[in-house]
Amino acid sequence: MTVPSDLRTEYGSLMYFSQQVEALGACAADIARSVGFDLNDLTHSHTSLSHETYCDLLEAAAEATRCQHFGLLLGQYNDIAMLGSLGQLTLNCSTLEEAATTFIRYFNMVSQGEFFRIEIGAHDHFLIRDVYLPEPFFSVQAQDISLHEIVKIARSICGNQWQPSGVYFTHKPADPQPYHAAFNCPLYFNQEFQGIAIASKDAIMPIERACEENRQALESQVAEMYIANQKSITEQTQQAITLGMITGDCSIKVVANTLDMHTRTLHRKLAQHATSFTHILEETRRNFAEYFVTKTSISIFEVSQMLGYKDSTSLSRSYQRWHGFSPSFHRKKSSVSQH
Repeated sequence: MTVPSDLRTEYGSLMYFSQQVEALGACAADIARSVGFDLNDLTHSHTSLSHETYCDLLEAAAEATRCQHFGLLLGQYNDIAMLGSLGQLTLNCSTLEEAATTFIRYFNMVSQGEFFRIEIGAHDHFLIRDVYLPEPFFSVQAQDISLHEIVKIARSICGNQWQPSGVYFTHKPADPQPYHAAFNCPLYFNQEFQGIAIASKDAIMPIERACEENRQALESQVAEMYIANQKSITEQTQQAITLGMITGDCSIKVVANTLDMHTRTLHRKLAQHATSFTHILEETRRNFAEYFVTKTSISIFEVSQMLGYKDSTSLSRSYQRWHGFSPSFHRKKSSVSQH
């Protein structure tokens, strides 16, 4: 059993995967096979892979090449061109803040496994990266490549000399030198969040190359593509629930707000698809709970917190209803069967 994941990621970030692996003396095909991925798929520009496979591939490459900053190296090849029409749209926004907001609005077309949000501080705008799959689905390499790409995209908009106020990582590399060389700005490791800080004065500074006429035309094109590829309301709800688990509140009010609709509208749309919020929440929790209980060593209490239960007793009651036994018993049973 695996957690449900039809969260897709476009191939753009992997276009130079084989080249980087070979440069480090390893075999890209062998690495790809180890995670069940066919490198030939990279030649198909309109296809994608699951975000889990994407992360597994990057982590396997880091291990095989013995390069713990593999994602950072791969990110050096990627720039705003990989975003296609979305990239051109951001280049024509009037400010970096508008470009970031536009990027966030349509980023689901590029990757469904991660998302960005903006938080405004006293002196900086923070562009924060999160992933839809909670721990232990964490990839240092995916974090590094994503943050490197974001900084390069911002520099494409503001000029190569532009610098963020800082780049924040949730991990600490054994050797930070490659990171300092790649970003050339203040770096902060072992932080509570991952993302970049943009000076508020930079965020609202007008972009000289911006063209409103081009922006409107490109936004119409991108919006049409976005709508054509949009997930069903059921899938969107499951994704928003997973996000709520990460951020600490997966109530229907928060989920509906994430989907930019009233709770009554969400109820009605789900009913039209012969389902309900309660059912989707229950199934999402059930699948993640079973995975974490049987495949990881995360404590039952931590699992209950991750899935939005008020305590481990509430999770245990639900687990008993789903499987006929407690999560602790299922973990012991699973451990015995694996040995």
